[in-house]
Amino acid sequence: MNKQHFDFEAFKKSAVSRLKEGDSLLGKDGVLMSLLKEFLEGALKGKLEVHIEEDDDANIKYGKGRKQVKTSIGFVDITHP
Repeated sequence: MNKQHFDFEAFKKSAVSRLKEGDSLLGKDGVLMSLLKEFLEGALKGKLEVHIEEDDDANIKYGKGRKQVKTSIGFVDITHP
C-alpha cells in the first residue's frame, strides 16, 4: 500500500483558513500537526533507508508500526517503518 504524497499547497491553504477561523497553531489538533507528522515519518523512513543501504547484513523487517511521539508542541501519532 503506497502512502499518498503530502500536498503542501493544500496544507498551506487549509492552514491559512484554519488560522483565520481561530484554530490553534500548536497542540493536539493544531494546524502544524499534519506537517510535523509528515516530517517525522519522512525522517524515520530516510534513516531506515540509509541504514539498509550501508549495512549488507541489515535486519529488514517488513511492515509499519504506529507510535505516539511527544514533542514540545504536543503528541503526534506517526506510522514508522
